[in-house]
Amino acid sequence: MPSKGAPAPRPPTRAELDVVLSGGEGQYVEFKESVSDSLAREMVALANSGGGRIFIGIADDRSVKGVQVSNRMLSQVQDIARGCDPPVKIHLAPFAHRSHQLLMIDVPDGHRKPHGCSAGYFLRTGPNSQKMSRDELVEFVRSTVQVGFDRSECPAFRYPSDFDARAFQDYVRRAGLTSAGLKRETALVNLGIARSIDGAMHFSIAGALFFAKEPCRFLPQAEVTCVLYRDTEGVDIIDRKDFKGNLLANLEDAEAFLKKHIAVRYEIKGLYRKEIPEIPEDALRESVVNALMHRDYGFAGARVMVQMFPDRVEVSDPGGLPPGLDPRRFGTKSVHRNELIADLLHRLRLGERIGSGIRRMRASMRAAGLMPPEFDFSSFFTVTFRKAHVDAAATVTKSLTKSLTSEGLALLERARKPASLTELARVTGATHRSFFKKRHVDPLLASGLLAPTIPDKPRSRFQKYMTTEAGRERLEEARA
Repeated sequence: MPSKGAPAPRPPTRAELDVVLSGGEGQYVEFKESVSDSLAREMVALANSGGGRIFIGIADDRSVKGVQVSNRMLSQVQDIARGCDPPVKIHLAPFAHRSHQLLMIDVPDGHRKPHGCSAGYFLRTGPNSQKMSRDELVEFVRSTVQVGFDRSECPAFRYPSDFDARAFQDYVRRAGLTSAGLKRETALVNLGIARSIDGAMHFSIAGALFFAKEPCRFLPQAEVTCVLYRDTEGVDIIDRKDFKGNLLANLEDAEAFLKKHIAVRYEIKGLYRKEIPEIPEDALRESVVNALMHRDYGFAGARVMVQMFPDRVEVSDPGGLPPGLDPRRFGTKSVHRNELIADLLHRLRLGERIGSGIRRMRASMRAAGLMPPEFDFSSFFTVTFRKAHVDAAATVTKSLTKSLTSEGLALLERARKPASLTELARVTGATHRSFFKKRHVDPLLASGLLAPTIPDKPRSRFQKYMTTEAGRERLEEARA
């Protein structure tokens, strides 16, 4: 985005607009078919969030409708910008595209934040403008100077010697962006990754993280460390990997590490075997994406950590909650510390919006019959995924390839109606509750044949257990 004092931007060329249309609305791009009062909220949201461009005459579905650009319309847009509090500085650039008239409104990053309008104060979050609550506004004012580190210049980066052209082409392909007939340098500027000043390319921190040949040479803290421990205290290390590639390579390497070491059990139905990881892979992936997107990259000496213990997996990143996010609204609303990084990930359909990533983690764990993820946000943001009982999981992995024992079948039969642990123990005559649960109940829970009636409170004194649909099917198979 243009810096303070920069000349007004020129209208996009046909090739440049094709790139904008192929990318759709995002952190720095908004489409509107016509001018309306709602334009004010988009202006203040962009001014509060790093700047961006609004294209008038383009529908949300990216279709070019065109608009009649007149002096009256230009005056109306300027009046809307001046009516914001404080006024939003804008640059207007009418232009034509394939016989349609369009208007580009360039909104630089605001220097008198927060900007507001009659509808309130807004932040840009991906393709959406979200209204801030009172508490969020107070926190935003306090933290304004901390936001935008990923957009700041990476002074040591030299283009093109430090630039990884192959990584950039791979990104363009995966994001589905149109780059035909467009110079690479222009595409980099349009994505907000770099600025062209006196013919030289100046890369942002985000640009270096995504497209440097050696990102850790510029930001050593961008390294991602994955560790597998033998013990729950994290003393005895079995495997450790330190990944120093670009942001997307680190994401894929961390995923591969998790997939390599996560235990898998098998559910057999007839001739088919289904692999079920002890923690859902999509929940783990979401947590790593979240860590790479939201971490504080200005926090030197700290890195994203993925730690695997016998009883849990922890994914942590430095920085706690992003500035402006009220802890009471955690999981329902998203505020990005790194807006440019979030936008680049969103174009790959990796970045979550409006807290949906947190909800997906919770839903995945719930669907797997596991405890919900635990979140801690002090100086670090940490998500913890609890496994089923580790010994039970190992037992199930081995035993599911065989028939259920007579005791297991008897327990499933008794639990057709909810039964407490004591009631289940009576089936086998067991008197030692903890041993009975570990030996007989935990394997059935881990296999998905038995489920707790209060999954969110596994130690509740009101906890009971009930045979699942899969468990009833296994009973029917045993009778056949």
